[in-house]
Amino acid sequence: MTTSSDAPAQHAQTPRGQAFRDILHGLIRTDHVRGGAIVAADGFVITAELPKETGVEALAALTATLGRELEVGATRLGRGEVQTAVFAAEDGTLAIGATHVGFLVIIGDRELNPANARTAMRKAVAAIHEGWGADTAGVG
Repeated sequence: MTTSSDAPAQHAQTPRGQAFRDILHGLIRTDHVRGGAIVAADGFVITAELPKETGVEALAALTATLGRELEVGATRLGRGEVQTAVFAAEDGTLAIGATHVGFLVIIGDRELNPANARTAMRKAVAAIHEGWGADTAGVG
C-alpha cells in the first residue's frame, strides 16, 4: 500500500493532521482493506492512504456525493443520521462513514466482510467524534 501524493493536505504537520492520519491508518489495517481517505463534505481530501492506481480526487468526489446523498435520503425517510454504508460489488467493497468533519471511506477487496467494515468504520467515526465533536467542526 502506498500513500497517494495527490492529496494536498496529506503532509500537513499539525497535531490534528497527524491525528487524522493515525485514525485512517488504524482503519485501513482492517483485513482486506486496500486503502482509505478522510474527505471533507465538500470533497476536499483531508488525508488519504490509497493504492497507487486509485485516483484520490475521483474517490473524494464520489465519497462526498454518496455521503451527502445518504444523509439527505436518511433525513427524507425519517431514519436519523447515517453512520455507515457499505456498498459491495463483485470486484470489491466501498464503505463510507459520516463524521462531523466529513466522511471516511475505505476500499476493500471482495473478501472484505461487510460486518467487519462497519465495525471498523464505527470505531474510526467514534474516534473522530471523540476528538472533534459537533461544536468543533470546521475549527482549524
